[in-house]
Amino acid sequence: MEFTVSDLSAVKKKIEISVDQERIQGELDKSMKKYRKKAKVKGFRPGKVPLNIVKNLYFDQIRAEVMEDLVQKVYLEALNETKLIPLAFPEIANLSFGDENDYLSYEAIIEVKPQFELEGYLGLELEREPVEVTDQDREESMENLRQAYAHFATVEDRPAKEGDTLIIDFVGKVDGEEFTGGSASEYTVEIGSGSFIPDLEKQLVGLKLNETRDLEVTFPEDYHHKELAGKPAVFTVTVNEIKEKKLPEINDDFAADVSTGQITSLDELKNKLEEGIKARKDDLVRRKLVDDLLAKLRDLVEFEIPECLVESEKKSMIEGMKSRYQSQGIDAVMVDQMVAANQEKIAEDAARTVKNTLILEQIADREKMTATQDEINNQLQKFIAQSGQNPQALREYFQGREAELQEMLHNQALMDKLIDYLLEKATYVESELSD
Repeated sequence: MEFTVSDLSAVKKKIEISVDQERIQGELDKSMKKYRKKAKVKGFRPGKVPLNIVKNLYFDQIRAEVMEDLVQKVYLEALNETKLIPLAFPEIANLSFGDENDYLSYEAIIEVKPQFELEGYLGLELEREPVEVTDQDREESMENLRQAYAHFATVEDRPAKEGDTLIIDFVGKVDGEEFTGGSASEYTVEIGSGSFIPDLEKQLVGLKLNETRDLEVTFPEDYHHKELAGKPAVFTVTVNEIKEKKLPEINDDFAADVSTGQITSLDELKNKLEEGIKARKDDLVRRKLVDDLLAKLRDLVEFEIPECLVESEKKSMIEGMKSRYQSQGIDAVMVDQMVAANQEKIAEDAARTVKNTLILEQIADREKMTATQDEINNQLQKFIAQSGQNPQALREYFQGREAELQEMLHNQALMDKLIDYLLEKATYVESELSD
Protein backbone atom coordinates (compact mmCIF):
# COMPACT_ATOMS: atom_id res chain seq x y z
CA MET A 1 0.00 0.00 0.00
CA GLU A 2 1.14 3.51 -0.80
CA PHE A 3 -0.51 6.77 0.19
CA THR A 4 -0.01 10.50 0.19
CA VAL A 5 -1.77 13.15 2.29
CA SER A 6 -2.57 16.62 1.01
CA ASP A 7 -4.39 19.55 2.60
CA LEU A 8 -7.65 20.64 1.02
CA SER A 9 -8.06 23.15 3.85
CA ALA A 10 -6.93 23.60 7.44
CA VAL A 11 -9.29 20.83 8.57
CA LYS A 12 -9.98 18.85 5.38
CA LYS A 13 -7.43 16.26 4.23
CA LYS A 14 -7.21 14.13 1.11
CA ILE A 15 -5.54 10.74 1.46
CA GLU A 16 -4.67 9.23 -1.93
CA ILE A 17 -4.27 5.49 -1.52
CA SER A 18 -3.12 2.78 -3.93
CA VAL A 19 -2.81 -0.97 -3.46
CA ASP A 20 -0.47 -3.08 -5.59
CA GLN A 21 -1.30 -6.23 -7.54
CA GLU A 22 0.54 -8.58 -5.19
CA ARG A 23 -1.59 -7.63 -2.19
CA ILE A 24 -4.79 -7.69 -4.22
CA GLN A 25 -4.02 -11.16 -5.54
CA GLY A 26 -3.17 -12.36 -2.05
CA GLU A 27 -6.55 -11.20 -0.75
CA LEU A 28 -8.34 -12.75 -3.73
CA ASP A 29 -6.60 -16.08 -3.12
CA LYS A 30 -7.52 -16.06 0.58
CA SER A 31 -11.12 -15.22 -0.22
CA MET A 32 -11.41 -17.97 -2.84
CA LYS A 33 -10.14 -20.52 -0.32
CA LYS A 34 -12.83 -19.39 2.14
CA TYR A 35 -15.49 -19.77 -0.55
CA ARG A 36 -14.10 -23.17 -1.43
CA LYS A 37 -14.73 -24.38 2.13
CA LYS A 38 -18.40 -23.44 2.03
CA ALA A 39 -19.14 -23.97 -1.67
CA LYS A 40 -21.73 -26.64 -2.44
CA VAL A 41 -21.23 -28.10 -5.92
CA LYS A 42 -22.82 -31.35 -7.05
CA GLY A 43 -20.25 -34.13 -7.43
CA PHE A 44 -17.75 -32.65 -4.99
CA ARG A 45 -17.39 -33.02 -1.26
CA PRO A 46 -17.42 -29.78 0.83
CA GLY A 47 -13.97 -28.18 0.69
CA LYS A 48 -12.87 -30.24 -2.32
CA VAL A 49 -14.34 -28.11 -5.12
CA PRO A 50 -11.53 -27.19 -7.57
CA LEU A 51 -10.47 -23.53 -7.31
CA ASN A 52 -11.13 -22.91 -11.00
CA ILE A 53 -14.78 -23.92 -10.50
CA VAL A 54 -15.03 -21.73 -7.39
CA LYS A 55 -13.62 -18.87 -9.44
CA ASN A 56 -16.11 -19.41 -12.26
CA LEU A 57 -19.06 -19.51 -9.87
CA TYR A 58 -18.22 -16.80 -7.36
CA PHE A 59 -15.46 -14.56 -8.70
CA ASP A 60 -17.58 -11.43 -9.22
CA GLN A 61 -18.86 -11.66 -5.64
CA ILE A 62 -15.35 -12.42 -4.30
CA ARG A 63 -13.87 -9.49 -6.22
CA ALA A 64 -16.48 -7.03 -4.87
CA GLU A 65 -15.97 -8.21 -1.30
CA VAL A 66 -12.17 -7.99 -1.58
CA MET A 67 -12.40 -4.46 -2.96
CA GLU A 68 -14.71 -3.34 -0.15
CA ASP A 69 -12.55 -5.02 2.49
CA LEU A 70 -9.30 -3.57 1.13
CA VAL A 71 -10.71 -0.04 0.90
CA GLN A 72 -11.58 -0.14 4.59
CA LYS A 73 -8.46 -2.00 5.72
CA VAL A 74 -5.85 0.13 3.98
CA TYR A 75 -7.69 3.33 4.95
CA LEU A 76 -7.32 2.34 8.62
CA GLU A 77 -3.65 1.48 8.03
CA ALA A 78 -3.06 4.92 6.52
CA LEU A 79 -4.74 6.58 9.50
CA ASN A 80 -2.57 4.58 11.87
CA GLU A 81 0.63 5.65 10.07
CA THR A 82 -0.32 9.31 9.73
CA LYS A 83 -1.85 9.53 13.26
CA LEU A 84 -4.76 11.43 11.71
CA ILE A 85 -8.01 11.26 13.71
CA PRO A 86 -11.04 11.77 11.45
CA LEU A 87 -14.15 13.38 12.89
CA ALA A 88 -16.53 11.31 10.76
CA PHE A 89 -16.59 8.55 8.16
CA PRO A 90 -14.51 9.37 5.08
CA GLU A 91 -15.87 10.47 1.74
CA ILE A 92 -14.54 7.96 -0.81
CA ALA A 93 -13.82 9.44 -4.25
CA ASN A 94 -12.28 8.35 -7.55
CA LEU A 95 -12.41 4.65 -6.69
CA SER A 96 -10.76 2.55 -9.41
CA PHE A 97 -10.17 -1.22 -9.45
CA GLY A 98 -8.21 -2.57 -12.42
CA ASP A 99 -10.00 -5.03 -14.70
CA GLU A 100 -7.02 -7.35 -14.38
CA ASN A 101 -6.96 -6.93 -10.58
CA ASP A 102 -3.61 -5.25 -11.00
CA TYR A 103 -4.31 -2.10 -8.98
CA LEU A 104 -6.78 -0.47 -6.59
CA SER A 105 -6.75 3.26 -6.00
CA TYR A 106 -9.05 5.80 -4.38
CA GLU A 107 -9.16 9.02 -2.37
CA ALA A 108 -10.43 9.29 1.21
CA ILE A 109 -11.57 12.80 2.12
CA ILE A 110 -11.70 13.41 5.87
CA GLU A 111 -12.07 16.29 8.31
CA VAL A 112 -9.98 16.61 11.47
CA LYS A 113 -10.06 18.91 14.47
CA PRO A 114 -8.63 22.37 13.82
CA GLN A 115 -5.28 23.22 15.39
CA PHE A 116 -5.17 26.61 17.08
CA GLU A 117 -3.46 28.45 19.91
CA LEU A 118 -5.67 29.98 22.57
CA GLU A 119 -4.38 32.54 25.03
CA GLY A 120 -5.98 34.96 27.45
CA TYR A 121 -8.98 32.83 28.34
CA LEU A 122 -8.55 33.34 32.10
CA GLY A 123 -9.56 36.61 33.74
CA LEU A 124 -11.92 37.76 30.98
CA GLU A 125 -13.84 40.90 31.88
CA LEU A 126 -17.60 40.39 32.03
CA GLU A 127 -20.44 42.79 32.71
CA ARG A 128 -22.78 41.55 35.42
CA GLU A 129 -26.18 42.98 36.21
CA PRO A 130 -26.99 43.07 39.94
CA VAL A 131 -29.99 41.01 41.02
CA GLU A 132 -32.72 42.96 42.75
CA VAL A 133 -36.25 41.84 43.57
CA THR A 134 -38.58 44.84 43.15
CA ASP A 135 -42.04 45.51 44.54
CA GLN A 136 -43.36 45.14 40.99
CA ASP A 137 -41.77 41.68 40.77
CA ARG A 138 -43.44 40.68 44.01
CA GLU A 139 -46.84 42.02 42.93
CA GLU A 140 -46.69 40.37 39.50
CA SER A 141 -45.65 37.04 40.99
CA MET A 142 -48.50 37.08 43.48
CA GLU A 143 -50.99 38.14 40.80
CA ASN A 144 -49.85 35.39 38.43
CA LEU A 145 -50.35 32.86 41.20
CA ARG A 146 -53.77 34.34 41.95
CA GLN A 147 -54.76 34.12 38.28
CA ALA A 148 -53.60 30.51 38.15
CA TYR A 149 -55.92 29.61 41.04
CA ALA A 150 -58.94 31.49 39.72
CA HIS A 151 -62.20 29.60 39.28
CA PHE A 152 -64.99 30.28 36.81
CA ALA A 153 -68.66 30.86 37.65
CA THR A 154 -71.34 30.36 35.00
CA VAL A 155 -73.20 33.58 34.17
CA GLU A 156 -76.82 33.58 32.98
CA ASP A 157 -78.27 36.96 34.04
CA ARG A 158 -76.12 39.45 32.14
CA PRO A 159 -74.39 39.96 28.76
CA ALA A 160 -70.74 39.08 28.26
CA LYS A 161 -68.15 41.65 29.31
CA GLU A 162 -64.39 42.16 29.10
CA GLY A 163 -62.55 39.39 30.97
CA ASP A 164 -65.32 36.80 30.60
CA THR A 165 -64.61 33.43 29.05
CA LEU A 166 -67.13 32.36 26.40
CA ILE A 167 -67.88 28.95 24.91
CA ILE A 168 -69.10 29.62 21.37
CA ASP A 169 -69.98 28.03 18.05
CA PHE A 170 -69.06 30.04 14.99
CA VAL A 171 -69.16 29.85 11.20
CA GLY A 172 -67.07 32.30 9.17
CA LYS A 173 -67.75 33.29 5.58
CA VAL A 174 -65.88 35.40 3.05
CA ASP A 175 -67.95 36.60 0.07
CA GLY A 176 -70.75 34.38 1.33
CA GLU A 177 -68.63 31.20 1.23
CA GLU A 178 -67.33 29.26 4.22
CA PHE A 179 -63.53 29.00 4.32
CA THR A 180 -61.18 26.36 5.67
CA GLY A 181 -60.62 26.70 9.42
CA GLY A 182 -63.38 29.30 9.74
CA SER A 183 -65.82 27.15 11.73
CA ALA A 184 -65.73 25.57 15.19
CA SER A 185 -67.99 24.19 17.90
CA GLU A 186 -67.56 24.64 21.66
CA TYR A 187 -64.66 27.04 21.08
CA THR A 188 -63.25 28.72 24.21
CA VAL A 189 -62.23 32.38 24.05
CA GLU A 190 -61.41 34.89 26.78
CA ILE A 191 -62.53 38.39 25.85
CA GLY A 192 -59.55 40.71 26.02
CA SER A 193 -56.90 37.98 25.84
CA GLY A 194 -56.00 38.79 22.23
CA SER A 195 -55.97 35.08 21.36
CA PHE A 196 -58.82 35.41 18.84
CA ILE A 197 -59.30 37.66 15.79
CA PRO A 198 -59.06 41.10 17.48
CA ASP A 199 -62.01 42.70 15.66
CA LEU A 200 -64.22 39.70 16.38
CA GLU A 201 -63.13 39.37 20.01
CA LYS A 202 -64.18 42.96 20.78
CA GLN A 203 -67.69 42.36 19.36
CA LEU A 204 -68.29 39.46 21.74
CA VAL A 205 -68.85 42.05 24.49
CA GLY A 206 -72.60 42.46 25.01
CA LEU A 207 -73.66 39.09 23.63
CA LYS A 208 -76.09 37.12 25.79
CA LEU A 209 -76.36 33.44 26.65
CA ASN A 210 -77.82 31.38 23.75
CA GLU A 211 -77.79 34.45 21.49
CA THR A 212 -76.82 34.07 17.82
CA ARG A 213 -75.52 37.09 15.97
CA ASP A 214 -73.72 37.89 12.70
CA LEU A 215 -70.52 39.83 13.37
CA GLU A 216 -68.72 41.68 10.60
CA VAL A 217 -64.94 41.71 10.85
CA THR A 218 -61.89 42.48 8.72
CA PHE A 219 -58.89 40.20 9.00
CA PRO A 220 -55.64 41.99 9.95
CA GLU A 221 -53.26 42.78 7.07
CA ASP A 222 -50.61 40.60 8.75
CA TYR A 223 -52.96 37.65 9.41
CA HIS A 224 -51.03 34.36 9.35
CA HIS A 225 -53.31 32.89 6.65
CA LYS A 226 -52.27 35.14 3.79
CA GLU A 227 -55.28 34.26 1.65
CA LEU A 228 -57.52 35.90 4.30
CA ALA A 229 -55.29 38.86 5.24
CA GLY A 230 -57.10 42.19 4.94
CA LYS A 231 -60.37 40.60 3.75
CA PRO A 232 -63.84 41.36 5.23
CA ALA A 233 -65.76 38.41 6.67
CA VAL A 234 -68.99 37.62 8.49
CA PHE A 235 -68.98 35.28 11.50
CA THR A 236 -72.22 33.78 12.74
CA VAL A 237 -71.61 33.33 16.47
CA THR A 238 -73.74 31.45 19.01
CA VAL A 239 -72.98 31.84 22.72
CA ASN A 240 -73.27 28.51 24.56
CA GLU A 241 -71.77 29.55 27.92
CA ILE A 242 -70.58 32.71 29.67
CA LYS A 243 -68.10 32.24 32.50
CA GLU A 244 -66.85 34.90 34.87
CA LYS A 245 -63.40 34.61 36.39
CA LYS A 246 -63.46 34.70 40.20
CA LEU A 247 -60.12 35.49 41.80
CA PRO A 248 -59.32 34.22 45.30
CA GLU A 249 -58.58 36.63 48.12
CA ILE A 250 -54.92 36.93 49.03
CA ASN A 251 -54.72 35.84 52.68
CA ASP A 252 -53.44 33.03 54.90
CA ASP A 253 -56.09 30.62 53.55
CA PHE A 254 -54.88 31.30 49.99
CA ALA A 255 -51.30 30.57 51.07
CA ALA A 256 -52.39 27.24 52.56
CA ASP A 257 -54.43 26.30 49.47
CA VAL A 258 -51.70 26.95 46.90
CA SER A 259 -49.11 25.08 48.97
CA THR A 260 -51.42 22.16 49.85
CA GLY A 261 -50.98 22.98 53.53
CA GLN A 262 -47.17 23.21 53.53
CA ILE A 263 -47.36 26.97 54.09
CA THR A 264 -49.66 28.39 56.74
CA SER A 265 -49.24 32.17 56.42
CA LEU A 266 -49.28 34.79 53.68
CA ASP A 267 -45.92 36.17 54.81
CA GLU A 268 -44.33 32.75 54.36
CA LEU A 269 -45.83 32.49 50.86
CA LYS A 270 -44.43 35.92 49.98
CA ASN A 271 -40.99 34.80 51.13
CA LYS A 272 -41.20 31.66 49.00
CA LEU A 273 -42.26 33.67 45.96
CA GLU A 274 -39.40 36.11 46.52
CA GLU A 275 -36.93 33.21 46.70
CA GLY A 276 -38.32 31.94 43.40
CA ILE A 277 -38.05 35.36 41.76
CA LYS A 278 -34.46 35.74 42.90
CA ALA A 279 -33.55 32.24 41.70
CA ARG A 280 -35.02 32.96 38.25
CA LYS A 281 -33.18 36.29 38.04
CA ASP A 282 -29.94 34.67 39.18
CA ASP A 283 -30.40 32.07 36.45
CA LEU A 284 -30.99 34.75 33.80
CA VAL A 285 -27.90 36.66 34.92
CA ARG A 286 -25.81 33.48 34.79
CA ARG A 287 -27.11 32.62 31.31
CA LYS A 288 -26.15 36.07 30.06
CA LEU A 289 -22.72 35.76 31.67
CA VAL A 290 -22.20 32.39 29.99
CA ASP A 291 -23.29 33.80 26.61
CA ASP A 292 -20.92 36.76 27.04
CA LEU A 293 -18.10 34.49 28.19
CA LEU A 294 -18.47 32.23 25.16
CA ALA A 295 -18.66 35.21 22.82
CA LYS A 296 -15.40 36.59 24.25
CA LEU A 297 -13.75 33.17 23.93
CA ARG A 298 -14.82 32.99 20.28
CA ASP A 299 -13.34 36.45 19.70
CA LEU A 300 -9.95 35.26 21.00
CA VAL A 301 -9.28 32.94 18.09
CA GLU A 302 -10.26 32.27 14.49
CA PHE A 303 -10.14 28.82 12.91
CA GLU A 304 -11.96 26.79 10.29
CA ILE A 305 -14.90 24.85 11.67
CA PRO A 306 -15.26 21.27 10.34
CA GLU A 307 -18.41 21.04 8.27
CA CYS A 308 -19.18 17.49 9.43
CA LEU A 309 -19.48 18.72 13.03
CA VAL A 310 -21.74 21.58 11.97
CA GLU A 311 -23.98 19.20 10.01
CA SER A 312 -24.17 16.83 12.98
CA GLU A 313 -25.08 19.70 15.31
CA LYS A 314 -27.69 20.98 12.85
CA LYS A 315 -29.28 17.54 12.71
CA SER A 316 -29.39 17.37 16.51
CA MET A 317 -30.89 20.86 16.77
CA ILE A 318 -33.56 20.10 14.17
CA GLU A 319 -34.52 16.86 15.93
CA GLY A 320 -34.79 18.80 19.19
CA MET A 321 -36.95 21.50 17.56
CA LYS A 322 -39.27 18.94 16.03
CA SER A 323 -39.63 17.09 19.31
CA ARG A 324 -40.46 20.29 21.24
CA TYR A 325 -42.94 21.59 18.68
CA GLN A 326 -44.70 18.25 18.25
CA SER A 327 -44.96 17.85 22.06
CA GLN A 328 -46.86 21.16 22.00
CA GLY A 329 -49.37 19.67 19.59
CA ILE A 330 -48.16 21.55 16.50
CA ASP A 331 -48.95 19.78 13.22
CA ALA A 332 -45.98 17.89 11.72
CA VAL A 333 -46.34 19.67 8.35
CA MET A 334 -46.24 23.05 10.07
CA VAL A 335 -43.21 21.93 12.10
CA ASP A 336 -41.37 21.07 8.87
CA GLN A 337 -42.27 24.49 7.45
CA MET A 338 -40.97 26.22 10.59
CA VAL A 339 -37.72 24.27 10.42
CA ALA A 340 -37.32 25.05 6.71
CA ALA A 341 -37.91 28.77 7.36
CA ASN A 342 -35.19 28.81 10.03
CA GLN A 343 -32.45 26.94 8.17
CA GLU A 344 -30.10 29.93 8.05
CA LYS A 345 -30.40 30.64 11.78
CA ILE A 346 -30.04 26.95 12.60
CA ALA A 347 -26.81 26.80 10.57
CA GLU A 348 -25.42 29.90 12.34
CA ASP A 349 -26.34 28.56 15.77
CA ALA A 350 -24.84 25.15 14.96
CA ALA A 351 -21.53 26.68 13.81
CA ARG A 352 -21.38 28.83 16.95
CA THR A 353 -22.08 25.83 19.19
CA VAL A 354 -19.37 23.74 17.48
CA LYS A 355 -16.82 26.55 17.85
CA ASN A 356 -17.73 26.90 21.55
CA THR A 357 -17.23 23.17 22.06
CA LEU A 358 -13.86 23.03 20.29
CA ILE A 359 -12.57 25.97 22.33
CA LEU A 360 -13.81 24.54 25.62
CA GLU A 361 -12.32 21.13 24.82
CA GLN A 362 -8.91 22.71 24.27
CA ILE A 363 -9.17 24.64 27.54
CA ALA A 364 -10.18 21.47 29.38
CA ASP A 365 -7.09 19.71 27.99
CA ARG A 366 -4.78 22.57 28.93
CA GLU A 367 -6.24 22.81 32.43
CA LYS A 368 -6.19 18.99 32.76
CA MET A 369 -9.81 19.06 33.84
CA THR A 370 -12.00 15.95 33.99
CA ALA A 371 -15.47 15.13 35.27
CA THR A 372 -15.82 12.91 38.34
CA GLN A 373 -18.36 10.13 38.61
CA ASP A 374 -20.33 12.15 41.19
CA GLU A 375 -20.52 15.06 38.73
CA ILE A 376 -21.69 12.69 36.00
CA ASN A 377 -24.35 11.27 38.33
CA ASN A 378 -25.52 14.80 39.15
CA GLN A 379 -25.71 15.52 35.42
CA LEU A 380 -27.91 12.45 35.01
CA GLN A 381 -30.33 13.77 37.64
CA LYS A 382 -30.46 17.14 35.87
CA PHE A 383 -31.03 15.41 32.55
CA ILE A 384 -33.92 13.39 33.98
CA ALA A 385 -35.51 16.51 35.52
CA GLN A 386 -35.15 18.57 32.32
CA SER A 387 -36.48 15.80 30.07
CA GLY A 388 -39.78 15.62 31.94
CA GLN A 389 -39.72 11.82 31.61
CA ASN A 390 -39.55 9.23 34.33
CA PRO A 391 -36.24 7.38 34.84
CA GLN A 392 -37.67 4.09 33.56
CA ALA A 393 -38.72 5.67 30.25
CA LEU A 394 -35.23 7.11 29.79
CA ARG A 395 -33.62 3.77 30.60
CA GLU A 396 -35.77 2.11 27.93
CA TYR A 397 -34.93 4.88 25.41
CA PHE A 398 -31.18 4.41 25.92
CA GLN A 399 -31.29 0.61 26.21
CA GLY A 400 -28.35 -0.72 24.23
CA ARG A 401 -26.93 2.81 23.97
CA GLU A 402 -25.65 3.17 27.52
CA ALA A 403 -22.17 4.15 26.32
CA GLU A 404 -23.67 6.98 24.27
CA LEU A 405 -25.59 8.24 27.30
CA GLN A 406 -22.52 8.02 29.52
CA GLU A 407 -20.41 9.97 27.03
CA MET A 408 -23.09 12.64 26.67
CA LEU A 409 -23.39 13.05 30.45
CA HIS A 410 -19.59 13.12 30.88
CA ASN A 411 -19.18 15.80 28.21
CA GLN A 412 -21.94 17.97 29.62
CA ALA A 413 -20.67 17.62 33.19
CA LEU A 414 -17.18 18.57 32.01
CA MET A 415 -18.46 21.60 30.06
CA ASP A 416 -20.50 22.81 33.06
CA LYS A 417 -17.51 22.38 35.36
CA LEU A 418 -15.24 24.22 32.95
CA ILE A 419 -17.65 27.14 32.52
CA ASP A 420 -17.96 27.43 36.31
CA TYR A 421 -14.16 27.56 36.49
CA LEU A 422 -13.90 30.24 33.79
CA LEU A 423 -16.63 32.34 35.44
CA GLU A 424 -14.81 32.03 38.76
CA LYS A 425 -11.59 33.29 37.15
CA ALA A 426 -13.31 36.14 35.28
CA THR A 427 -13.32 39.77 36.45
CA TYR A 428 -16.62 41.61 36.72
CA VAL A 429 -17.94 45.08 36.06
CA GLU A 430 -21.33 45.77 37.61
CA SER A 431 -23.83 47.16 35.09
CA GLU A 432 -26.97 49.16 35.72
CA LEU A 433 -30.25 47.34 36.21
CA SER A 434 -32.20 46.95 32.97
CA ASP A 435 -35.78 48.14 32.83
